[in-house]
Amino acid sequence: MKKYFLLPIATAFALSAQVAQAQDFDTDPVVKVENKNENVKFTIGARMMADVGYFHSEFTPLKSGAALVDARIRTSMSYNDWYFYADFDFSRGKFKQKNIFLEYSLEGDCGHHAFKAGYYNNPIGMARNTSIGSMHFITRSAAVNALGTGRELGISYKFYNDKFFANQGVFAENKYNDQISGFQGVSAGGRWLYRPINDNEKTLHIGAGFHYANISTGEVVKGGVLKTSYEMGTNMETYVDNTEMFCSATLPWAKEIFDVNVEALYKTRNFFVRGEYLYKAITKERDDQALFEADLGSIDSWGSLESWRGGNPLGTNTFMGGYVEAGFKIFGNDYAYSNKDGVLKGLNDKSLEVVARYSFTGLNDLVDGEYYSAGRDQYYPNGTLKDYPATSKSIGGGDMHSATIGLNYAFNKFAQIMVNYTYNHLDRDKYVYDKNFHGVQARLMFQF
Repeated sequence: MKKYFLLPIATAFALSAQVAQAQDFDTDPVVKVENKNENVKFTIGARMMADVGYFHSEFTPLKSGAALVDARIRTSMSYNDWYFYADFDFSRGKFKQKNIFLEYSLEGDCGHHAFKAGYYNNPIGMARNTSIGSMHFITRSAAVNALGTGRELGISYKFYNDKFFANQGVFAENKYNDQISGFQGVSAGGRWLYRPINDNEKTLHIGAGFHYANISTGEVVKGGVLKTSYEMGTNMETYVDNTEMFCSATLPWAKEIFDVNVEALYKTRNFFVRGEYLYKAITKERDDQALFEADLGSIDSWGSLESWRGGNPLGTNTFMGGYVEAGFKIFGNDYAYSNKDGVLKGLNDKSLEVVARYSFTGLNDLVDGEYYSAGRDQYYPNGTLKDYPATSKSIGGGDMHSATIGLNYAFNKFAQIMVNYTYNHLDRDKYVYDKNFHGVQARLMFQF
């Protein structure tokens, strides 16, 4: 019985030794089993990331220490032009579903076509579509963490060749349809690139992205009204203490989300620079008549619908952010670029590089002249604390400037260490004594 169990494993490792070549830290798993009669290939791999960090702040402390931030099993199967991929994360002692999708690809006269369905990253954004295993920093920038999109359940179409890249799709708001109440919302997103320079030595791409989401899920409040909301935030560019309390915002009655991205990337054999600008607008909607009637006869009652609206103003909020990153390869294989995904790949075999990044995250959308009450954590119009108007259109999620320098060393194509120093400067009324945050972090990463 044992020989039948061990034989496939031994065969897999034997095949992997034959097919494994130099890889960055986001290629297909290298352990492969092939059935040539059926033209089927199966892969299995794993990834582990362990971080350690020390942080210093002026008032509210961050938690220094160590954490297993990524522990993942990766599998795939390919058959002719069909490809299935799934990976699952077990870090921090919890099961988390990651990418799981089916893709059909074909070659055309002008380029490559791919149709994809399942759970994976929305197409918008360069950083969001760069796997954490191929990143040149320990985390994505705070701006991307707060304003970018993530994985969604949907279907998309991609076209690419040496010059052009286009990826667009339609997605569900909630992958499990397990909202408290309401209908499942929808979103649509796309990313489009032009590559005027793209050869073995240099690549230049410029592009833009767009994302729209309609929020239809929420909870039922007084008057039988469905109250929607939207949350966004970022950690202090660390996974050791993953709190988002310092730079975050919750927007009640959020209805439509519009995201616009602009990006650029340039790389040579030993140098890269890239960046993105992110803009987000969030409209709001509610049933004012039903809420007004529900307040009648209570302490919150208003004399008329117009006065109720005056005391509960509602409006669109806008936010923005961006980052610029650069890296220089001291030694090692050349930087590589993926035409298929429109991103810079990770380190490839034994390498040493130095990197730097600046990012800005803008989650403050404040109305001029308003007063902020720390005790109530609320903004008041006209610079005074009073009960009318009862609410404000201001959102004080915080503005944050972040600067990072780092050194990354790959021992080989499977193991890598990263060291980062990050400085964050926060401007948020809620945390008036918290301005400057310093962090030194290191990561050990293994992947096959």
